[in-house]
Parts: sequence; structure tokens; C-alpha cells
Amino acid sequence: MTLSGKTLTGGDTDELQLVGVFPWRIGRDGERMVLLITSRRQGRWIMPRGLPVRGEPPFVAASRKAFEEAGIIGEISTVPVTTYQYIKVLDEGSQVACRVTVFGMNVRGTLTHWRQKEQRHRRWFSLEAAADKLDDIQLAEFVRTIDSEPGRLEQHNRSEGLRDHHTRGA
Repeated sequence: MTLSGKTLTGGDTDELQLVGVFPWRIGRDGERMVLLITSRRQGRWIMPRGLPVRGEPPFVAASRKAFEEAGIIGEISTVPVTTYQYIKVLDEGSQVACRVTVFGMNVRGTLTHWRQKEQRHRRWFSLEAAADKLDDIQLAEFVRTIDSEPGRLEQHNRSEGLRDHHTRGA
């Protein structure tokens, strides 16, 4: 099964494998904040995600999607922080199951101009507000658990020299 030339994988059911970013920062008040962007077609609040690139580590592909879709740079974890599934409705109306492998990104900068600026909105939310905005139930549940496990993102956020990898010729 293919989608725009990309192979779908899976066991009993075919799933489109995607990579995504959980973009976070600590606000001035010490509260953890999450950056959400809108989807291009429906304007739903989502996290940056997209297809991995063959031959590129998944966390690098996820970082590139965050740069292109949200105009953010930062320290990306090399280990996924969660995975979730959702159903994607394609342009012609068919549906495909997607599995997103999510990497945490401690956002260090936001660009004023980026590739998809005219197609999306971005906004920082508290964890609770972000969870309420997300339609993806599994992802919203993950966001709600972050406060109860404060070290969860930091323990995975060890990019060791790979910070802003996508901006240095990747």
C-alpha cells in the first residue's frame, strides 16, 4: 500500500509511519509550555509531524518537520518520548491509519519567517490547555501526564552536539 510513493508498514493492518515533535519550553513563570500548530486543511491544533526521510535518523527528520512547519529550533531528543495513532483522511476522502513516533524538543528559538508561515498558525499553550486543544486522544493523554513526570522530557533531551542539526547542512 502506498501514499504519495511512501510505503506503509505494519503487522495485521497497514500503518503510515510518521515522525513528530513535542515542542516545549519553560515559561518565565516556571510553567512548562507546549507549542501547537494548526493543520493546513482543517485548522485543527496539532504538533509538527510528517514523513521520515530515507537514510536520515528519525529524530533528525522530526526536527526538520518542526523547522519547516513551526519555524522552531532547539535541542531534539534522540529517543522517542511517546508514540500515538490516528486516522488521516486523504484529499480524495480515503482514510489511512498513522503511527507517529514523537521526539521531545526543548525549543531554543522561534523564527519570524519560515516555510509554512502562511499556511499555519502557531501558539504556546500550558500543558492542560494544549491537551484540551488536541483532537488526538492518545497525544492529549500523554500531554496530561507530563506534569506528573517532570523529568520525562529532560531525561530524553540529550542531543549531545546534535542541537539545531537541521540548520547545519543536514
